[in-house]
Amino acid sequence: MKRLALIFFAIALLVSCSSELANTAISQDEKIDSFIESKYADATVVFNKGVNRILLEPGDSTAFAATGDRVSFSYVGYSFSGTSIGSAFSFGDYISTLGSGDMIKGLEYGIEGMCPGERSYIIFSCKYSYNKIVAGVGSDQPLVFEVLLNEINPDNE
Repeated sequence: MKRLALIFFAIALLVSCSSELANTAISQDEKIDSFIESKYADATVVFNKGVNRILLEPGDSTAFAATGDRVSFSYVGYSFSGTSIGSAFSFGDYISTLGSGDMIKGLEYGIEGMCPGERSYIIFSCKYSYNKIVAGVGSDQPLVFEVLLNEINPDNE
């Protein structure tokens, strides 16, 4: 009986934490939308699977990154409050296959649809972020990445 009560308590705690994170993500989505509307009202904004991509510089629109493609890109990452979380601009290209699980979902979803040479801000709430603390940024933080997509290698090449 004690064991059953302990299991019930653990499940209730887990559900409340999930609910709290979901509420945090909803609040963050609203703040992100408000930020984009106030700062980038005239910009091209793409919304994909819960992630916002703000076009800063268009690229070569003859190819678009899709799940399964190997992509090469440079980035600078920040928490929404401005704390830096790393930069591949200083150490060269980051190479990954979209859909492989090598990247956090927000970055992956934001890169989908980009074309080579495109530079964009990718902004997303904590639900598409890290599951742990990375470079001092907690798992409950919305993130902003400035991404330059350098190259796409389709999955069939």
